[in-house]
Amino acid sequence: MTPFKVNKNGTISAKERLVLTIINYFEENLDDFYQSHLWKKMLKKSFLLFYNGLIPEQTLYDYMIEKVFLFEWFEEDMNVILDDYARITQKIKEGRAHELSESDGNYLSTCTKGAGKGKDWKKQPFSDVMAKQRAWELKSSYMTYLINHKIFASHEQESVLATAKGTKKTFTQIIEEKILKYKGWKAEDLYDAFDVPVRSKSKNSLLIRKMIGITGDLENTQEFQKANMNLRVIRVNKDDLPKEDSPFKVYDFIELAQNDNWEESHVFQEICDKRYMFVVFKEEAPGEYILNQVKFWGFPERLLDEAQRVWNETRTIISDGVQLTQSDKGVSTNFPQSQANPFLFTKIHASNSYYEIQKNVFVGKGKLSDTNPLPDGRRITKHSFWMPKKFLQEILCGEWD
Repeated sequence: MTPFKVNKNGTISAKERLVLTIINYFEENLDDFYQSHLWKKMLKKSFLLFYNGLIPEQTLYDYMIEKVFLFEWFEEDMNVILDDYARITQKIKEGRAHELSESDGNYLSTCTKGAGKGKDWKKQPFSDVMAKQRAWELKSSYMTYLINHKIFASHEQESVLATAKGTKKTFTQIIEEKILKYKGWKAEDLYDAFDVPVRSKSKNSLLIRKMIGITGDLENTQEFQKANMNLRVIRVNKDDLPKEDSPFKVYDFIELAQNDNWEESHVFQEICDKRYMFVVFKEEAPGEYILNQVKFWGFPERLLDEAQRVWNETRTIISDGVQLTQSDKGVSTNFPQSQANPFLFTKIHASNSYYEIQKNVFVGKGKLSDTNPLPDGRRITKHSFWMPKKFLQEILCGEWD
């Protein structure tokens, strides 16, 4: 049975991933998906969807069955699923089952499965390192798309695959080919060739979608929705160091402090649970950038504990009361910066800062709309989590694959 939920904005999403079957590292066919235990079990599988809204005091027996759906593997998704399977099983064959992560796959992936508390470690065939017991899964983002478009039949979205009909390639391969066709081109020449206004704030995302051949937002395509993928256009210097840190969405101080469920947290859902598509422009001469690289990436399992620590640290600082320090340089907080948190840290996300240093007394060049309230009632500049540029450099160079 697979639950779904109705969100506050009225949209429908999967409440969780669809767990398929436990992986036997020794017995699973690592070379042929169609001979795998997973394929044989899931040739056809009926599952139930039940309404799981935010209604208090409901038990499993209270839920009303809304739909009954006979699941079949969808032909248009199989190339991506086969690619996911090959990427995951390659890790196992390399003796890296202990490094498997939910971020390894776009549609198909793996998740930890078992009682926890150190009881679920298993031997793996190509290494002496113990690996966590894991199960095959269809990711919650894929299930959300399936629920909305295959079961409740909402409006169909644009497709990357539709821009290259007849191909057997995955959507990531199609994107790489379409973009890297222009590798070495100057950014300004690309803006001109694809008729992109250079002063537009969204010029980079507009350029990428025109290069791919879609009319709407890339992140609203079928494939990006299924994979929960986020586009990031990065500029790096001659040493491959990004010009700046990379931000995520602004978070709500009060919600962040009050929500103690890690897998429902802002950090997990907006950062750790996503896949990323990086399009990289490299500096060739001062102020001149050329198209250099496309990379797909997701947060590896070995970084999740650190991300969760930063999340808890941030929640504690907010709950205990953010400390504001005023100096000649402005106002600073006691949120640790990238020197202390080298993978993920929090800082302001606004053009101008604005801090309430005393009740109704503000400091800064910003305005009230640049702020969000703290649990204690004060208002300070909006904040978001950021990836430090040094960490981003390591990602782009393959150190976190």
